[in-house]
Amino acid sequence: MSDEGPAPTPEGADAVADRRWGQVREIAVAIGRLEAAERERDLTDDERMSLARLRIEAERASARAVLADELADRIASAELARRIPPGG
Repeated sequence: MSDEGPAPTPEGADAVADRRWGQVREIAVAIGRLEAAERERDLTDDERMSLARLRIEAERASARAVLADELADRIASAELARRIPPGG
C-alpha cells in the first residue's frame, strides 16, 4: 500500500468557471495597461501586436468562460434533479 495521502479531489465545475473568468480578468488588465500606454504615446510595433493578440485572447477566453459557466449550471441542475425524489 502506498503512503501518498488522500487522492486529489476533482475540481468542481464552478471552480473551473471561476478560473476561466480569472484568466479573462488577467488579460483585461494587460489590455488596459497597453491601452493606457497608447493614450500617452505611440505604441511600438511589438506593443501593437501584443495588444491585438491580447484582444483576440480575451475574446476566446471570454467564450470559454461563458461555456464553463453554462456547463457548471447544467451540472448543478442535473445534480439537483438527482437529489429530488420522484414525485417530490
